[in-house]
Amino acid sequence: MSRPDHAVSPLIVQDLHAWYGASHVLQGVNLTVQPGQIVALLGRNGAGRSTTARALMGMVRARGKMQWRGEQWLGRRTFDIARAGIGYVPESRDVFPTLTVLQNLALGVRRGGPPSAWTMSDTWTQFPQLERRAHTPAHALSGGEQQMLSLSRTLMGDPALVIIDEPTEGLAPMLVEQVARCLEALRDRGRSVLLIEQRLDIALQISSRLYVLGHGKIVFEGSPDTLRLDAAVRRDWIEL
Repeated sequence: MSRPDHAVSPLIVQDLHAWYGASHVLQGVNLTVQPGQIVALLGRNGAGRSTTARALMGMVRARGKMQWRGEQWLGRRTFDIARAGIGYVPESRDVFPTLTVLQNLALGVRRGGPPSAWTMSDTWTQFPQLERRAHTPAHALSGGEQQMLSLSRTLMGDPALVIIDEPTEGLAPMLVEQVARCLEALRDRGRSVLLIEQRLDIALQISSRLYVLGHGKIVFEGSPDTLRLDAAVRRDWIEL
């Protein structure tokens, strides 16, 4: 079994199709995330962004190719994908409500192998609110604090690539900036981020490249500057 040793490797997704029952949601998605990049996947609700994340993590029926560290991972078990160094932060957050902040974070720590490069101290630095509430049950946290906790728990496993779904949804502007700084800190450490986002402003601010999904297909790929200049793509596929 591959270990999350952070060897330099791109994530290469080719001709990704995914289904919910008989509903064919993704229809040939192609994207690449290079090491040390934040890559944003944008689009309106229902475009297939969250389905892309779930397909890559082995949580929905899918076919195609997902190359990571020289291996094909699409269709493997979710926990095997996680052990290979791919972390997933779901839109639903999925914190353990009756456990404290510290206990939730402890569950994310990778067992065996070298010590994690992402420590509890890193978590407190990025999200000091969590340190102040370390002994508070997760159900008593605000929505923003739960989002910070969900992200931090994933990072305690020291993933080389993080797939994060809608991390800024419903957050106050100050918390949005904290999440953005955390993702930039990951990038600066050579980690990769696939950011699934609806907010165009934050994606343009921190991403190296962007993809736009529409009706289960990629309708745009390019740099932040290119998307800023493409009013038609923003109007037709992103803006509400």
